[in-house]
Amino acid sequence: MLLLAGARADARLAHVDPRACLFRIANDTRFHQQKDPYKTWLSAWMSPGGKNGAFAGYYARLAPGSTRFSAGVWVPEKPALHALRTAFADDGADARAFDRILASRAIQPYLPLETDEMRVTPRGFPKAHPRLGLIRARNFILGRSFTDRELRERGPFAVFRDAIRDTAPFVRWLDAHAGAAEEPFGFED
Repeated sequence: MLLLAGARADARLAHVDPRACLFRIANDTRFHQQKDPYKTWLSAWMSPGGKNGAFAGYYARLAPGSTRFSAGVWVPEKPALHALRTAFADDGADARAFDRILASRAIQPYLPLETDEMRVTPRGFPKAHPRLGLIRARNFILGRSFTDRELRERGPFAVFRDAIRDTAPFVRWLDAHAGAAEEPFGFED
């Protein structure tokens, strides 16, 4: 249901199989005597390829006292990362559109942008650039934690639906500039 609601903001989610998005609750009792699961939260990565795809998407984790929502792309594949870095290095209209997205009021609760910057500048890119932090980035993730009280008042569905709506322009920009939108399921001509 969340995928269908999210598809209103990001059409890429319209035909995603929900089973491909869910992470399971792990309870491997081979290495411990307790019967309680060691991973006690529900979580899902919602993107065109599900949790195994290399697409920008949305992560939702639901757990008492530790509910979190994230959006973006975590460790993109080399061609996608190079395409994103090139878009920032060109410093053109696309990079300015990214700045406008990050400056929008809807994105503010999800900032700062988590990039996990490299220590050195990647080969082929200028060592001095106004967007050097984005050129050195390995990830592009926005995130926000939610309190149990907020979940009780609004409901988890409404909280995650609104989070997808708020961060959809950011995710769509990443997907469009990473080249993933051209080959949505890894098929080539």
